[in-house]
Amino acid sequence: MITAMAAGGIAIAPAAAASGSVGNCNTWTSSRAPYTASAYCSKIAWGDSFRVKATCVDPRGSTWVAYGPWRKNTETSTVKCSDSPNVGVLKVSVSFSA
Repeated sequence: MITAMAAGGIAIAPAAAASGSVGNCNTWTSSRAPYTASAYCSKIAWGDSFRVKATCVDPRGSTWVAYGPWRKNTETSTVKCSDSPNVGVLKVSVSFSA
């Protein structure tokens, strides 16, 4: 991972579906900079909400978590890690409201 970034490339994690959650959710990342993470959920309860959670990584290997806005059933939550083309998305998941 660090070798690829040192060579100037950005490693992007493949999209993964949320597991153990209520409803049916899909996650994905953008294919070019600025890199974003998105989540779409359906079949969740009327009063429930969700948001995308992205673990971002910079060329030095530093990571941080960014959250998208809260959304309801059949909506999409998207977050951008940074405007820098050198910052990528390492992991994508979904958070649900309590």
